[in-house]
Amino acid sequence: MTSTRVSLARTFQMAAACVCLWGGPSCRENRPAEVKTSEIASVVSEPLRNSIGQFPGAVYQSQAASPICWQPWARSTLDRARATDCLIFGVIAVPQNPAFLRVLETLDRHEEMVEIINSNYVPTLIDGDSCREMSILTADLCSEIDLPLNMPILIWMTSEGNPVAWTPVPNPSPQSVIDLFREFHVMVSQMWGDNPKYVLENSRINNDDRRARMKQRKMAKTMSPQPAMDFVRSLRQLNSLYDPSTGSFDEAGGILPASVLELLAASSVHPGLPEDVHTRCLDTTKSLLNDLLPSPMFDPLDGGVFASRRGQSWAFPTFVRDCASQGRIATTLIEAYRVTGDARALQKALGLITFAEKHFLNPDGLFSIGLTREPDIAQWMWTVEEVKKILPPEDVAWWIKATEMKSLGNLPSELDPHRDYFRQNAIGIGQSMEEIAASLSLTPEVFKPRFDGVRERLLQIRNERLGAETKDTHSHATATFRLVSAYASAFTATGDEIFRNKAITLLTKAREAFSVGVRLRIYPAETPDSIGAGRAFHYLLALQSVLDVAAITGDDTWLLWSEDLATTSAELFTSKGFLKECPDDAKFLNLPVTDLLMLFDDSSAGLLSNTESRLAGLGRSLVPSYSELATPLPVYILQRPTLHTDLLMASLSRHFKVCVTIAPDAPPALKTAVQRLPMRLVHRRTATPGDAVPAASVKVTRPDNSSQIITDPAALAKAVMALPPTN
Repeated sequence: MTSTRVSLARTFQMAAACVCLWGGPSCRENRPAEVKTSEIASVVSEPLRNSIGQFPGAVYQSQAASPICWQPWARSTLDRARATDCLIFGVIAVPQNPAFLRVLETLDRHEEMVEIINSNYVPTLIDGDSCREMSILTADLCSEIDLPLNMPILIWMTSEGNPVAWTPVPNPSPQSVIDLFREFHVMVSQMWGDNPKYVLENSRINNDDRRARMKQRKMAKTMSPQPAMDFVRSLRQLNSLYDPSTGSFDEAGGILPASVLELLAASSVHPGLPEDVHTRCLDTTKSLLNDLLPSPMFDPLDGGVFASRRGQSWAFPTFVRDCASQGRIATTLIEAYRVTGDARALQKALGLITFAEKHFLNPDGLFSIGLTREPDIAQWMWTVEEVKKILPPEDVAWWIKATEMKSLGNLPSELDPHRDYFRQNAIGIGQSMEEIAASLSLTPEVFKPRFDGVRERLLQIRNERLGAETKDTHSHATATFRLVSAYASAFTATGDEIFRNKAITLLTKAREAFSVGVRLRIYPAETPDSIGAGRAFHYLLALQSVLDVAAITGDDTWLLWSEDLATTSAELFTSKGFLKECPDDAKFLNLPVTDLLMLFDDSSAGLLSNTESRLAGLGRSLVPSYSELATPLPVYILQRPTLHTDLLMASLSRHFKVCVTIAPDAPPALKTAVQRLPMRLVHRRTATPGDAVPAASVKVTRPDNSSQIITDPAALAKAVMALPPTN
């Protein structure tokens, strides 16, 4: 029963302090009768030792030298727990949130905790970025005990993979971590020592209840009978959630709203929408750019972006970065630049690509996800006095003005109520180098060496403060496919062939590295499926990047691979009216985990809906069972549109369709103009005889089914997009 489960989890928190720490035995001496002696011997012939270092990925590699005997999320780990009659103690972590490093280091340094963990449990480390179904499950688990989701998650499980107890770690301070682990260990170990059969049976029943609730939620979903109208309603609501005073969207929390910005930018020029919607979306897009671009979220020293903030102002970033976010946000900024003409957006986007290449590109030509340690915030901040000592006198004034530094610090008081960072400044630059030069009555050519010199000097000092960075050298599918799309998007904005060639080269390398036959894996290295097999998200993200490259090249070879990916993902992730996140041969938990919300990135449901729309526009529809999962618009997005902007983007593409049909003999300049159109919202394909497209031209079909023949490349963008008069 649900009430039993929740009360049990709460009991762990309330009663642990009343029980002696050593109240529970270690792995029990009386093994269950069903486990055969020969089976035990085969599983535990080797003593338990830390084996995590042999697996790729930033999370696993970070714990290779830990005294805790970490095991991977693999079948052998569950077998060991069953054979030795132990529970599993697991930690679910993601590399994008480095708080897990402090939690695990705290346990490592506490000899008593190390002994408890190694003696009582099979310690298991779970990379929730790769094993996405586990991260998605944590949201449900935290909801069950009425606690907000915070990573990492400490979880106790049976050898069947059924959760027994779990808790997020909201405060990773050393004493807090020790106290929290101690509380749960006391209760779990005592219950396991007193009656292991009860723990096994209760956790099994609770998981059955959890499965039933998930199924009930799936069956209770109501689909919109008028998706086009509900899309417009959601778009209006999304605009109303924007708060100009803080630059925030309700429900988006502290995450930089990249997907919201991309949807609003696209909707501001997409034909078929009401004119007032165009105007409102464009106004909000411009306001968001003015909020974000000058802020410290965009680092003016090295060009990277921080994907989340502290508090309610963009003035205080988390100072944590990963590769996939750089590529995702670069693509968003380019689409915003397309509709606003704001040169700052393009400049920042290209800077993010350069930053990713410098910090995350590996010798094999692929990208890693990256692993940043929790920042020492003071090392990222600057005082006016420091800057005056460091910079030449002729550069101090313009730098302080451009970065809005103040002698008493520039953090709003509500962000630093205890004045921990008094006189400290987080820095961002809202002006371009050219604009600063103009304010000094200098030409960009004369001013650029001074501008670059100031940035390089301050970056050098900051790097010395921070010390050597941890380098993640394990190439990662998510990061790589995100950069493929960023390169492709950069080509559409600039027309620079370098970006198109980089997109093609990177996607070619990615196909070689991450493909095993028709299947995808997350790392180039061979790993157990439970660790490295591609989840639905990875297949659909790959499919998106393949379609992006097909859009900027017109090369049908990529479309053939897209069909292979679509067919394979349909086979792996389609259940009865249900989008599975994890393939069956990689799954241990008997739960229908599906990715419907944008909690950690785009959702798998949103990616599926987008790619289905694009493939249908190409005349290459998904298999019906898969397509049926992608096309409906659930009515629940009307209540929380910020968490479903990926689904809304798909609805814009599907219900307000813009098609460009290209004559086979269209001149190169016209074909290039087609390739530089928005990648994901314009359906383009080569004309067949039945399309009635005149020679050397393209045919544009708008949402109202009106059409236009275009022969002039310069006229194409205007025919496709409802561009504002200022453009």
